[in-house]
Amino acid sequence: MTKLDRFLALIDDWKRGDLDAVAARLHPDVVWHFSATTKPPARGREESIGFLKVYGSVCATSRLRLFSHAETEDRLFYEATEDFDTPDGRHVLVPYAGILDFKDDLIIGWRDYFDRGLIDGQVAGERELPDYARDIIERPTL
Repeated sequence: MTKLDRFLALIDDWKRGDLDAVAARLHPDVVWHFSATTKPPARGREESIGFLKVYGSVCATSRLRLFSHAETEDRLFYEATEDFDTPDGRHVLVPYAGILDFKDDLIIGWRDYFDRGLIDGQVAGERELPDYARDIIERPTL
């Protein structure tokens, strides 16, 4: 199983709401920078799952779209668009990139890079994805 396969399996677990399965894919000492420059990271499985519970209250329907990826022996780089609906029906589109570090088959490091103001503004209904960024998200996915 490739690192991309492992990541996609975790995403499938998340979409099914199976947080125990998600946790099983994370190393006990995982450090997840879920908003790398704006929030402190989640440290360990418990904090990581705690973040997902909060995120789940904002994200009613997730349609993560992956565009490209690269793997090394212990790392997965990916480019994607976060595409989700909020519980009150707002549509959020945010291009982002992520890096996953693996120890054996488990994720031990996770860093997400995106425009936090854009995502928060869309959740609040105050911003939209700029037209000039559409070509970044409107292309074939993996």
